[in-house]
Amino acid sequence: MKKLYCCIIALLFIIFIPTSLLPITLVRVGYIDLEKIISEYTEKFFETQIQVREEYVKQLQDKYSFNYFELTDEEKIDLLNQIRNENQTLDVLRYNKRMWMEKGEISDERIYQLIQTDIMEAIKKTSELEGFNLILDNTGNFIYGSEDINLTDKVLFRLDEKLLQFQNTQPPEPLFEEEVPIPEEY
Repeated sequence: MKKLYCCIIALLFIIFIPTSLLPITLVRVGYIDLEKIISEYTEKFFETQIQVREEYVKQLQDKYSFNYFELTDEEKIDLLNQIRNENQTLDVLRYNKRMWMEKGEISDERIYQLIQTDIMEAIKKTSELEGFNLILDNTGNFIYGSEDINLTDKVLFRLDEKLLQFQNTQPPEPLFEEEVPIPEEY
């Protein structure tokens, strides 16, 4: 009996001591289809930016036209500068949208950085909210992933939320910090 008691204690010691000394970390892994996210979000980004900015230019033009006689010269100049800047931004957006649709490329580094930042923030936020520690892209050495760890649609949902928020912001934030040069090819 004493021998059995010693064996049980030794067995418990062997089982529980190592696990208490070495903490076990569970890692939750998910995956995304990055190509799908980039493709869908980039199209939506351009469509939303162009649509909102076109509406804003129309509002500015209406304000200028309808209030022309009530505006001071300084207010007229400010409005015309805003209209010019927004039209230049629209030209850059339209050109880059065309380049994206034809070649799958974005020629303006600033737009590329904005889109990349939006996507990375959405991936990070989704993984944090869903409790994932590691996110993989399914285009690399990816063999299998069940749909319950596929975060592609959830990331796209976060990106759609961002575009919806942009649509509801009036006036739209400037896309660029400085004046926008118009592409030569346009």
